[in-house]
Amino acid sequence: MDERDWIRRIVAGDTQSFSCLVAKYEKMAYTIALRIVENREDAEEVVQDAFLKMYRALPSFGGECKFSSWFYRIVYRTALDALRGRHFFDDYEEVGKTDISLAEQETALGVLESKDRKEIIAAVMKRLPTSESLLLTLYYLEECTVEEIGKITDLTEANIKTRLFRGRKHFYEQLEKYMKNELNTLHYDR
Repeated sequence: MDERDWIRRIVAGDTQSFSCLVAKYEKMAYTIALRIVENREDAEEVVQDAFLKMYRALPSFGGECKFSSWFYRIVYRTALDALRGRHFFDDYEEVGKTDISLAEQETALGVLESKDRKEIIAAVMKRLPTSESLLLTLYYLEECTVEEIGKITDLTEANIKTRLFRGRKHFYEQLEKYMKNELNTLHYDR
């Protein structure tokens, strides 16, 4: 059964179909909320509120965009509301021409091919500014397009591309620092 069938059934009162939508989207909704509010309990509350808002708004979902983009926008806005005045998305200055060398990228990619890559990625993502980790999560893990991210976050395409560029650069920098710390730990443990 596809999402449109689930939505029709939910609007008609089928709670089992709602459970299917929750099961499908709760993990990424939690990830988005946690990236923004940076607190597990608050993130859980944001997700619950977002699902409630989604449930109430389902009759007005017209299908003009992907359901996931529509719902993640609800999560995103609910998380921002939960912050009550904290501003993570400060304007960035223009990105310069500095880029990461191919050797640095290959080194980082080699590390990520290990069996611990999910743990390493999670640890490195925690070191990034919230706005960067959120956009990287949406783009690479959830595979949202730049256009979809714009609908979720209300950022312009240029701003998203700039932040993704900066986020990738910071990710590689933090990965390098993380790996140096891990290597130092291994040397001291000998």
